[in-house]
Amino acid sequence: MKTIKIMLLIFMISLSSCYSTKKLIRENNFKISDFDKNKFNGIYSNGLKDSLPKKLWTTLKSSYSDKPTTLNQENHNVKLTLLDNENINIKLLNETDENVIEEFNLKGKIKDNFFSIDKKQTLYPFFPIFYLNNETKTIIGNDCNGNLILVTGKVNEAIIFIFSGGNRSVDNDQFKRVEKK
Repeated sequence: MKTIKIMLLIFMISLSSCYSTKKLIRENNFKISDFDKNKFNGIYSNGLKDSLPKKLWTTLKSSYSDKPTTLNQENHNVKLTLLDNENINIKLLNETDENVIEEFNLKGKIKDNFFSIDKKQTLYPFFPIFYLNNETKTIIGNDCNGNLILVTGKVNEAIIFIFSGGNRSVDNDQFKRVEKK
């Protein structure tokens, strides 16, 4: 019986694998320029003005922490700095870009003209009663105009007894580079 439970758990985990870097690159809808550290480092607009408002800060923070961001980020910008080939520093700046409100670092690596952030996974396997899997994978690059391209894959799955549900999505977003004043 124990062997069957372990086999079922392995089977469930194998079905719920998140997006890979290569898959997110294939899902990208934007034309990407060659990766250049100097072009990548910069200040970017935090928000999109489309019908579904998204925030650069909130999306990147979801690759770092499960805690929701409650700050009013309406007129803020986000500064990205590639520290080395495996670490990126992210700062939320105030309206005048003079003060840092919050910052954190993300680990990853450069792959195929993108900085691929390490996958963030939350897994609670209490099989066969309960199973929860939340995963986020994000890649970042620049387009030919220097704007930031963000491709994020998310997997949210849950199983309670024999009932299951979930969601898989890939978001492609472009955040404008803010010109230095």
